[in-house]
Amino acid sequence: MGCLPLPLFMLLGCGIGYAVGARSGAVWGAGTGLVLGAILTFVLFRAMRRANR
Repeated sequence: MGCLPLPLFMLLGCGIGYAVGARSGAVWGAGTGLVLGAILTFVLFRAMRRANR
């Protein structure tokens, strides 16, 4: 459950990037989505750890 933002944002970014800039946009969108998903996963883990204290 904690890693769910990674594939979701990667696929969403890939789709949006493809709609905007074809293949190269899909690559940039997937990369941006992957980074955003990693950041949100870190934020989610941090929030869950603070809630357990």
